[in-house]
Amino acid sequence: MMALKRAAATAGVVLCFGMVAGAPAHSQSTSAPLRPVSDQDLLGAQANAGEWLTYNRDYKSQRFSPLAQITSDNIKDLRPAWAFSTGGKLGGLEATPLLRDGVLYFTADYARVFAVDARSGTMLWVFEPKYEAGLDAELCCGPINRGVAIKDDLIYVATLDARLIALNRKDGSVAWEQKLEDWHQGFTGTGAPLVVGDHVITGISGGEYGVRAWLRAYDAKTGALQWNTYMVPAPGEPGSETWQGDAWKTGGGPTWLTGSYDDETKTLYWGTGNPGSFNSDLRPGDNKFTSSLLALDVDTGKMKWSFQYTPHDAWDFDGVNTPILVDTMMDGKPMKLAVQSNRNGFLYVLDRETGKFLYAVPTLEGINWTTGLDPETGRPTVNEAMRPHPGGPKVENIVPGLEGGTNWFPMAYNPDLNYVFLASNTWRMSLKAWKAEDVKFKAGDAYMAVDYQMGRLGKTIGSIKAFDLASRKFVWSMPSDLPLFSGMLATKSGLVFTGDLLGHFLAYDAKSGQELWRFQSGSGINASPMTYELDGVQYVAILSGLGGDPSFYYSAPKGGMLWVFALNGGKMQEQGRSSQQPIPNALEDAPAE
Repeated sequence: MMALKRAAATAGVVLCFGMVAGAPAHSQSTSAPLRPVSDQDLLGAQANAGEWLTYNRDYKSQRFSPLAQITSDNIKDLRPAWAFSTGGKLGGLEATPLLRDGVLYFTADYARVFAVDARSGTMLWVFEPKYEAGLDAELCCGPINRGVAIKDDLIYVATLDARLIALNRKDGSVAWEQKLEDWHQGFTGTGAPLVVGDHVITGISGGEYGVRAWLRAYDAKTGALQWNTYMVPAPGEPGSETWQGDAWKTGGGPTWLTGSYDDETKTLYWGTGNPGSFNSDLRPGDNKFTSSLLALDVDTGKMKWSFQYTPHDAWDFDGVNTPILVDTMMDGKPMKLAVQSNRNGFLYVLDRETGKFLYAVPTLEGINWTTGLDPETGRPTVNEAMRPHPGGPKVENIVPGLEGGTNWFPMAYNPDLNYVFLASNTWRMSLKAWKAEDVKFKAGDAYMAVDYQMGRLGKTIGSIKAFDLASRKFVWSMPSDLPLFSGMLATKSGLVFTGDLLGHFLAYDAKSGQELWRFQSGSGINASPMTYELDGVQYVAILSGLGGDPSFYYSAPKGGMLWVFALNGGKMQEQGRSSQQPIPNALEDAPAE
C-alpha cells in the first residue's frame, strides 16, 4: 500500500500561472479585495449562502447549502462552466474547496495548495511543499490531502511530512510553519485543519505505523502550541486501565479527519482511529480512546466525554468519521444529537451533550463481527469467531471489511427533510494474525501484524442512502457496482450530489433517491462536492482524481481535475471575463541568466 516515489527538499515554493519552473514566486490577485475571515464569519458560515468557509461548510458539519437556483426541474441544463488541471503526480484528490471573495482554495496530492479564480478557473497561485526522499514509504494510503482551513488573511494546511503551515491568502507565501512530529516515525498529516477562534486544531495520521496519536491546537496568528491531548492515555491517566504493559506506547488512535464544533457549549467533537497493531491479542482490554468519538473543551483540550464504537478493535474499524451535529425533536422533546456513520457497519445517534448512546442501525446487510449492540450502552457483543488470533487460522468472510461500511467520506444533512445522506460499502475480508514472536515494532515501519484481503459479497459493493432521523429508517438506497469514496452535498432545493469510482458526478432527488443527472469526469472521484454563488449564478464544484485507498482496489484512468458546473455553463458573462487580471508573461517575469 505504498505510493509513488518522490524525492525533494524540505520547505516549499509558490508559483503563479504562466510561470516557468525556477522563476521567482509571483502572485496574481483578483479584482475584488480579500476581506479577512473573522470569528463571526466562521460562526455564521451556514447563513452565508454564497460562500464555503470551512471543510464541512459549517461547524456542525451538515454540508447543507441554502442555495436553490439548481433544482430537480432545471438540473438537466447543468453543464461545465470551466475545469482546472492540478497536474503533478496524479496521486489522488480528496479535498473539498473553500470559497471566499471569489477565490477557491483547495489541495491536491502531496498537499499542494491552489488559489483559483472561481469565475474563470484562472490560477492565482500554487504552493508546493517540498519533501525529503523516502517519505512515500511512510504513507499508508497514498499522498492525499483533504483540504485547508481559512482565518483572517491566512490559509492553513497540514503536510504529508507532519508540518502545519500557514500561507498568506494574497500570494501563497509562508506566514509561519510548525513541525508537528518526525515523519520518519510514521506520523503524517492528511486532514483539513479546523479553525475556532484563535485555535487552529489539527490531528495526525499514522495508525498503521503504531504512533501514539493526539489532537492539538495551535495559535492561528503565530503557530505556538496551545494544547495537546493524547488519544491513548499514559499510565495513571483516565482510560489507562484499558491497556496492559507498554502497549499504550504504540496504541494508535489517529485523528486524521476534521471534527465538528458546538459554539453554544464550546465543545469539539472528534473521531479517533484504529488501535495499533491490528493484532488485538497483543493489546488486551478495550484500548481507549481508539475507534471512538470524543467531546473536548475547545480552549483546553480537556475531555468531556467519550463513546467507543468498537472496543478492543481487531478489524481496523476507525471511528474517525466526522459527526454531524443536529438539533431536532426526538420522542416529543428537543434533542442535540451527534450522528455518525461508522466503518464498523452501523449508523450511530448519540446525545452530544452527554455522550449517551441513543440508538444505532446497520447501514449494510450481513454484519457478522458482532451479534448485536446493547440497546442501553451501544456496546457490541463480539462474534469471537470473527476475531483472528496470533498464529491461528485465517478468518474468512468478515463483514464488513476494513474499507466499509462508511469509510472517511463525509455525510450530509437536510434539515427540511430531517434526512442524513451517506455512502456505505458492503465488503468482506479475511484476516490472518501474525504469531506474537514475529511482531516487532520499529518506529517508521508498518505495524499492522496481520495479513488481510478484501472481497465482494455480491455484484454491488457501494450504496448511497438516505436515513430519516424521525422514523429511524432508511427511506431510499441507490446501489453502485463499485465501492463509493465520495462525500455528500445537500441543497435547499432538494438535491444530493456525490461521485463514484467510475468517474461519474451524480445528482439525486433528496426525497425519493431518483437519479436526476450525471457527468463523466474522466477519473474516479474520491473527493466531496461543494457549491457557491457568484454574480447571481450558483456553481457546483468537485475534484476528480483516483488515488488513495480506492486505487488499490480498482483500476481506472488517473486524473487531477477540478470541475465546476452551472446552469447552461454559467453563460460566462463578460463581467466575469473582464474581472480577470492579465496572465503574467513567463519569459518577461523570469530572471535574466
